[in-house]
Amino acid sequence: MGLPARPVVRRPPPPGSGREERARGAVLDGVARGSVADRYLLRQRLPLESSSQMWDAHDATLDRRVTVRTLPAADPRAEDFLDAARRAALVSEQRLPRVLDAGTDEDLAYVVEEHVDGVSLGELLAEGPLEPAAVRALVGEAAAALDAAARRGLHHARLTPESVLLCVDGQVRVLGTAMEGALELDPPHVSPVRAATLANRRDALGLVALVYAGLTGRWPAAEDVEPYPSLPPAPVDGAHGAPIPPKDLRPEVPNDLDTLCAVTFGPHEDGPRDPGELSLQLAPWSMAPWAGTLRRLRGEHAEREVRERLPSREEVPEAEPPAPFTAPEPTSSPPREQSRFVLGVVGACLAVGAVLAVWSLSGVLPDRETLTPARSETSASAAPATGEAAPSAPEPAEPEPAPEPAPPAPVLLPVTASAMDPLGDDDENGAQAAAVVDGDPATSWQSEAYSSPAFGGLKDGLGLLLDLGAEHDVTSVDVTAAGDGGRLELRTAPGPGLDGSVPVAESAAGGELRLAPEQPVRARYLVLWFTELPQAGGDNRADVAEVRVTGTPAAAVAGG
Repeated sequence: MGLPARPVVRRPPPPGSGREERARGAVLDGVARGSVADRYLLRQRLPLESSSQMWDAHDATLDRRVTVRTLPAADPRAEDFLDAARRAALVSEQRLPRVLDAGTDEDLAYVVEEHVDGVSLGELLAEGPLEPAAVRALVGEAAAALDAAARRGLHHARLTPESVLLCVDGQVRVLGTAMEGALELDPPHVSPVRAATLANRRDALGLVALVYAGLTGRWPAAEDVEPYPSLPPAPVDGAHGAPIPPKDLRPEVPNDLDTLCAVTFGPHEDGPRDPGELSLQLAPWSMAPWAGTLRRLRGEHAEREVRERLPSREEVPEAEPPAPFTAPEPTSSPPREQSRFVLGVVGACLAVGAVLAVWSLSGVLPDRETLTPARSETSASAAPATGEAAPSAPEPAEPEPAPEPAPPAPVLLPVTASAMDPLGDDDENGAQAAAVVDGDPATSWQSEAYSSPAFGGLKDGLGLLLDLGAEHDVTSVDVTAAGDGGRLELRTAPGPGLDGSVPVAESAAGGELRLAPEQPVRARYLVLWFTELPQAGGDNRADVAEVRVTGTPAAAVAGG
């Protein structure tokens, strides 16, 4: 169907795919390879289905790889396209690529996004249907991302398997949110509230279509589902014209996923009304089924980076052939006197070399002033007496003191986590707290949402209690958290509570962050305490995916 035989990282389309003409990148629909806004160098057209052109590009100002979407500025949709991109830039959601820039350059409207390396669901399906658990995880992540966007009034509206990427970093990302919807040729003329309801439903339908495609390798044709000719169409029920249930094509499909598809595409317009509802129906999920694919992706990504860094053959000059090892024959014999002189010099050098070799073998160094070699005890006892005293043996050097043993290296410490809300109702989604130490960045603990970063005036903070099981010397705590803004403290506590706790480090509350005391602190109980909430997914809430505590077991320090 024009897709590569096995997934790679953003591979150009193979010859004969029907898409290489769109990816060739010479002059396409008035857009050529070159510079946009005197900054972004368009390098290659990406073979991704979109109403805009998508380019692999280089940001010359910041020296980084980016993705650029382009649309003729005269297109009547260009203004909505740019407006959608600017609104998408305000959404803080790690599963949506960040919008970095948007504007017009002469007759071109452009949007610049962060570059993401990954493989689309369409490429994955080129190998056939996926395992149900893998489908659940991939679409569940996409649904959660679009739910976060919907909370900010943004929708996709044109989902296909090309819209969802499994990325090298293990994250699922949804491409084109808001921008693809803005490129719709005939948007409905309804009130904003009704438009949001319809867009939510359309995204839910598109996500369920991805579930169906993942389970069967077929694309369901249904109203408000974007066409996708790269997959064969799903067979339809003769009575209603609806796609037949996935279980009819693949008996091992789980009942809940089969029912989800059957009722959504059935005659009664049932099923989830928005991405958030679908996310709840798919939960729980795990990214573990994708471990093998991710290993392969990372290997291919590493190989490609090595190839890109190596110079091409054209850049490497041909090496000169090596000189012959044998010297050329002299054109004439040297004079006899010159030969005698040369032989004399060579003989003298050989004699000096022999003396040096004796010194080296006997282990005795020459005297720096007289250059007279000292005899070893063995040679002195073997030689006849001459009236000279043999040199005495050197006194043994005093042994150097043993070096201090190196302190034990910090290691990841075992930890359990529980939610803390001592200033509220003492229940802050505590059932989710174990997710921060399960090693799976796709799961997280989220606090309740509040009306302001200051907890709506209801309390002064909330957080997580970390129990190390015994006292350890803690050097740092690494946190993976969603959102922007906010403040987070690392505190040590004498017991499993906030009372008596002392702050030892502080940081912003979103992203990949490290809380490190100035000196290692000995503690069993640590508290991650939010004094101000970040904005995550459009809400004022804490959202922590992973916590890793590094330190030295106290017993090892005492024993050293």
